[in-house]
Amino acid sequence: MSSGAQSGDRDGERLLAVFGRPLLAALDGDAPREAARALCLLADADESLSRSLATRLLDHLSAADDRRPFVRTLATLATDHRESVRTALADCDAPRRVRTAIDEADGWSFAERADGGSVTDAVRQVVETHDTRDPGPGVAQRASTDDGPAADADRAAERAHRGDPAAVDRRDRLARAEQSRAFRAIKLFGEFDDLAVVEPEQAIRYGSVLRTRATLDGEERGVALRLFDLPDEADARTEFAAGVAESLARWAGVADHDGLVTVHDWGDHPRPWVATPYLDGSLADRGRPSTERALREVAHLAGALANCHRNGLVHGGIDPETVVYPVSSLEGVPAPRLDNVGLMDTVRAHFEPSAYLDPRYAAPEYFSREYGGIDAATDVYALGTVCYRLLTGRPPFSGEYDAVRRGVLQERPPAPTSVDPRLPAAVDEIVTKATAKDKLRRYETAAAVRRDCWRLVQSL
Repeated sequence: MSSGAQSGDRDGERLLAVFGRPLLAALDGDAPREAARALCLLADADESLSRSLATRLLDHLSAADDRRPFVRTLATLATDHRESVRTALADCDAPRRVRTAIDEADGWSFAERADGGSVTDAVRQVVETHDTRDPGPGVAQRASTDDGPAADADRAAERAHRGDPAAVDRRDRLARAEQSRAFRAIKLFGEFDDLAVVEPEQAIRYGSVLRTRATLDGEERGVALRLFDLPDEADARTEFAAGVAESLARWAGVADHDGLVTVHDWGDHPRPWVATPYLDGSLADRGRPSTERALREVAHLAGALANCHRNGLVHGGIDPETVVYPVSSLEGVPAPRLDNVGLMDTVRAHFEPSAYLDPRYAAPEYFSREYGGIDAATDVYALGTVCYRLLTGRPPFSGEYDAVRRGVLQERPPAPTSVDPRLPAAVDEIVTKATAKDKLRRYETAAAVRRDCWRLVQSL
């Protein structure tokens, strides 16, 4: 093992959790060699990390603009960690062409891996030299270095002092966020012992989000503070705020399930808000997983949905953007969670529903009252469309709004096996039953979807 790997052994596990996302982004961006070097150093630092790294590389491979850096990094990783790469390939059922490409790729020869540099140095080189941020909604927006968000803020302040226009703008936006009426009220009346803005406000579905550093019960944690937009009509705002507050209370009441996004705190003054953990993006940002993983994720989501329904709560707005992923852990890609639980019923009474729910995943009852109201069966349909997306990598319907509406009401989407003949025939039965236009022909419960998915997983 190189001296760089030896010095990085102490911080390898922590850095993998923190820097996996920005390094993978840099690998698909303008810093592939540096990112690949840092990833391989992480694997050298701790052999147990090599399989998780290989799995993440394979997960990103299908969605990458240029697959070559991912293939070459896997080939380089396989030089010293061949068994880990082989296991990851077997677990994800990688296509033969991917296996062949990895076997035949030259990889990168990192002579500098023996230069005495540490994992921290390699990661910092990528993070500080290249812009690896992902501006997606509701996710950790900025990669911090190993000494944490506070040090990042200090460095930004130092650049601002030197007159860096971008840093000056960031400093001003942070100041405006902390001085805003909403943030000051939440800091004063919320459950947090301390609360500080780490990233400026970003637009997301339903409103905006502030990435904050919070102390709760003596423990410091990253918290996404989401602020809801209010209706334009002044006389509707009180009703809307009360409806969202009721929905947030019900969401918080069931959020102890590991398939639902955790609610740290929530309130309705001066406008509705909810505090949740940082998220690592949504299904809308991700590529297609292996068949087994897709079915496992659907089963996990179905279990969370069944928990909601047992407690009398209908989600009402499931689509790929509400299927989100916690920040990656050392165990690999974490199981997905349902976000924005139960909010759609209030939101659609005051806003255009298509702005908050992708029509391609909406049930027929959203387009025509002939199919009934929005209820638990609507969630089952949406779960079926998410299953379709996970299995095929595409939505069940596509095109302009009118074409999508016509398809949802009158047509059947192509069977998953017609999109990919390698899929087991049983997935057609699961998807067809879940997405039946007639509610009475759908699965009676989300628990039944979970049961059939697990049975199929066990047969693969």
